[in-house]
Amino acid sequence: MEQVIEPVVLANSKFSIDMLKVLCKGNTDNVLFSPLSISSALGLVVLGASGETAEQMYKTLHFGNMKIIYHDLYEELYKGGKNRSLQLVNRMFGESTLNFYDDFLDMCEEWCFASVRNADFKTNPDAARQKINNWVEKKTGDQIKNLLDKGDVSKDTSLVLISAVHFKDIWVEPFTLVPTYKDKGVNWPMMGKTNTCPLGNIPHRQYQLPTEARILEIPYAYNDLSMLIILPNQSDGLPKMVDSITYEKLLEWTQPDNMIPTKVAVEIPLFKLQEQYDLEKVLKTLGMTDVFSDKCDLSGMAPGKMKLSKVVHKSSVEVNVEGTEAAGGSGVDVQGAFLRKKREIEESFVADHPFLFFIRHNPTKSIIFWSRFISP
Repeated sequence: MEQVIEPVVLANSKFSIDMLKVLCKGNTDNVLFSPLSISSALGLVVLGASGETAEQMYKTLHFGNMKIIYHDLYEELYKGGKNRSLQLVNRMFGESTLNFYDDFLDMCEEWCFASVRNADFKTNPDAARQKINNWVEKKTGDQIKNLLDKGDVSKDTSLVLISAVHFKDIWVEPFTLVPTYKDKGVNWPMMGKTNTCPLGNIPHRQYQLPTEARILEIPYAYNDLSMLIILPNQSDGLPKMVDSITYEKLLEWTQPDNMIPTKVAVEIPLFKLQEQYDLEKVLKTLGMTDVFSDKCDLSGMAPGKMKLSKVVHKSSVEVNVEGTEAAGGSGVDVQGAFLRKKREIEESFVADHPFLFFIRHNPTKSIIFWSRFISP
């Protein structure tokens, strides 16, 4: 991994855990978000922030005191070209009367792989809303529609930050449909396969402690992306897992000496998740308060007083037997990932109760999605 990418991956990984905990707190619904999409979108705002506003953003996003360059990371993610399975869309829309500084706009393109556009919120907010929605729909191949609802923007809106992600891919090895466990009260549509996949214990197997959960890696086509499922042993064990998870623990759980290639009989649900969040409350909880208030200092962005009016994030992930024909990236032969000593004993991994999963870009170890799965 290139040295310039490492700080981005580290910051995003820590931010992703913080956001997971906040989004899971106080509700029992499915959770799905892309920390990379959100943090890189907020990176646009950081480039124009000063004073306490900047300090709060640096701290929340785990940037330290340095500006983070997303450009090289996005180039790695986008090696698949137009046919890639991952679509991350970020853009900031500012009221058309704002005069953005040229050097700020240049930095947005160079550092964050994203851009800033004007929108006429003041005289025609609904037309501005439709313009933004049409742009998102086009950029995500018609998969994410109507991102902004009526009332999301008004004549008082100055800055809107858009973060949208769509992901669909095929598995290295397809699944087949399997019977559901109705006798256990599970009516989820399930699919299964027996394959050799990296399987780990939580806590790490080196501690020789009782296992609280297991973590399984299932690769997508070309092995550049994987889904990693964290399955508690107990059906009601997910809240405790979310509360206790840290970046350091996640790093430990996914070490090669814990993730041993194992012959596993896997059964997981078929599902499609699509979640949308207005992130103002979440980001304030994480410490980013001034950017939404009259204390906001975005003096490096444009002359005059402004604040961030809205941060909207929408993401979707579909998990089925085959996936789709859209496969992104070029990677190593999947067999090359399993050269370490394998277990020949078949183990069972049945995700018939709530679990966590994340989707990782393997070449850079970037977390693209986090999800708490409660039900299809």
